[in-house]
Amino acid sequence: MPQTNRQTRRFGTLFRPLYPAFFAAILTLVICHFVTHPPSFLLTEEQRFVAFTEDVFREEISGSTLNLHYLITDPSAYGLQDAEVSLGNASTEAYEATRAALENYRSSLLEFDYDKLSGERQLTYDVFLAYLETELEAADLLLYNEPLGPTLGVQAQLPILLAEYAFRTRGDIEDYLTLLAQIPDYFDSLLSFEQDKSAAGLFMSSECALEVIEQCLDFAAEGEEHYLIGIFDEKIDAVTNLTTDEKIAYKARNASILTGYVLPAYQALAAGLAVLESTGNNEMGLYYYTDGQEYYEYLVKKTVGDSREIAEIEEAIKTQMVADYAAMQEILTNTQTSSDDNAAASQTDASQSESAGNSSGSASSTDQSAENMKVSVSAADDPASMLEDLRAKITTDFPLLTAVSYEIKYVHESLQDYLSPAFYLSPTIDDFTSNVIYINPANGYSGVELYTTLAHEGYPGHLYQTVYFLSQSPDLLRILLDVGGYTEGWATYVEMYAYSLCDDESASISQLNRSFTLGLASLLDIGIHYRGYTREEVSAFLTALGFSENTAESLYTTILESPANYLKYYVGYLDFCSLRDTLAAAVNGFTLKKFHQAVLETGPVPFDLLKEQCLKKLSG
Repeated sequence: MPQTNRQTRRFGTLFRPLYPAFFAAILTLVICHFVTHPPSFLLTEEQRFVAFTEDVFREEISGSTLNLHYLITDPSAYGLQDAEVSLGNASTEAYEATRAALENYRSSLLEFDYDKLSGERQLTYDVFLAYLETELEAADLLLYNEPLGPTLGVQAQLPILLAEYAFRTRGDIEDYLTLLAQIPDYFDSLLSFEQDKSAAGLFMSSECALEVIEQCLDFAAEGEEHYLIGIFDEKIDAVTNLTTDEKIAYKARNASILTGYVLPAYQALAAGLAVLESTGNNEMGLYYYTDGQEYYEYLVKKTVGDSREIAEIEEAIKTQMVADYAAMQEILTNTQTSSDDNAAASQTDASQSESAGNSSGSASSTDQSAENMKVSVSAADDPASMLEDLRAKITTDFPLLTAVSYEIKYVHESLQDYLSPAFYLSPTIDDFTSNVIYINPANGYSGVELYTTLAHEGYPGHLYQTVYFLSQSPDLLRILLDVGGYTEGWATYVEMYAYSLCDDESASISQLNRSFTLGLASLLDIGIHYRGYTREEVSAFLTALGFSENTAESLYTTILESPANYLKYYVGYLDFCSLRDTLAAAVNGFTLKKFHQAVLETGPVPFDLLKEQCLKKLSG
């Protein structure tokens, strides 16, 4: 890690008389420090609050170098240049320390006079308090947390974060190599936490454990040909201010640390989990744990930002699924009727043409077929063209965005099996106009499917949403207080909107099918973890709907691994739709553009706060 250069100035010899000019210099320094760091008793309540939230931000972000690197380009601008390089600690003791910190934060927060804060700071206060209270309410359920998993677990996500770790400076390279060397200790803390879970009777299912073990062993098996070595070498070659010898040295250090520290750490984690694999006493959902339903309620409140009772959320999902299914049936019925009418009309025209002794019947039939083949979002269209098309079309219903650049990259071949069809890599907060969207060629997305996926990740989805919020210079603490239902719910909401922009007759059916499928997964999520649906019951239900047994099995396993994950996408989407409809009925002069602007200006918050803020903005 680069060292901070400090210079020591000497003011003459030890016994030299102190001249007035020196006193003036000292006085100037004291005054400057007093102005830039005034005593707290001279600050307004607003200034004290901002100082407090910025201290919390710095404290939290400095605990993980990975988080810091992905969030800030220039840490020195935020007073974080001396932050210790660390992956953090996942042990039970570390979680307990976090709990104590949250309690201290809440005590400090409650000391502020809420009424003396501006509207913007009151919102930060409300969001932070909601976060703290939600976390502290579930503090006794700590061991229900599961950091490992085949898809979203730490061991699965870490290689991706390492592969995408940007080398902006020489210091970034050094930090990266330091982090690699810390992985064994970090994995030891993960294993310690899993051992505590096992002792409490809360270890993961045997099936899930075996998948994680296999994944760890597969990751370690590549040895000296490991893909992270190749990716590192490519990134080092792209650094322009390194000599050839320096590049060779860095490549050698990385290969040595990866094979000597990282791969053995994955093997050790697999061995430790193998010892615990059979200690899990539950192969089904959270429902079958003593406090499983309570923990699920916490997860929904935390990840979705929806504080309603589970039964109410469940009913909203069912209502939308029924509506989607009915709409699909209507479209299909109308399409079939139209097709039958066209066929009958074509047959009549052909008979009349034949009777008249001319041959224009076949031409008429061809013209009709061409009319049915509307110009669609073609598979030949590249992602950049699709994003520009979206960027232009959304201006009717969405506010203009500040100048922003983006780059489309393709997922490295070595990572294609592990990543989603496309994803948006969030920019740093001090360089948010530079954005990256990744496309995964392995999924083969094209046409409407790719177009709406890019709407989810780009315009008016994650890229647009993120840049809009950061361009308002929000309180730094707000950037850490993400609400999954807001961010992923918004991206799903605009993904559904994007279907209406497609010149494709099948787009409406695709949109309804997408909504229905997400609804089904969300309903099963609640059923498995809150109602106690068994694997056999889920399989029977899905096969009755026409799904294969393999699909049913795969979906059950996916939901078992990540409770409430589907809900932040789908319930978040439904909450946006409900909020839109509620405000449309309550606010004079309501427009989609005004609604979307109010949502984006508010930023990530729980939905009860979002409703309150949007109502203020649209009624003001």
